[in-house]
Amino acid sequence: MYTQEYLEAVEKAICDLQSGKRVTSVSYGDTHVQYAPINLADLLKLRSQIKAGLSETNPRKRQVIFSTSKGVR
Repeated sequence: MYTQEYLEAVEKAICDLQSGKRVTSVSYGDTHVQYAPINLADLLKLRSQIKAGLSETNPRKRQVIFSTSKGVR
């Protein structure tokens, strides 16, 4: 659903807003969204959604190591 490029585009838009640009936009695929400073909360929410989507598609593999012994030497 989301890619790393989407996340980078949203993070750039957040930085643009925080650095004083009055209007910023995000484009991915055939979608183009334009944000104004009033919507910084929406950008932050979108970033969280993208991060959650990326972590679902790339789950960390968990490795469990154990050993057994009969107790006899």
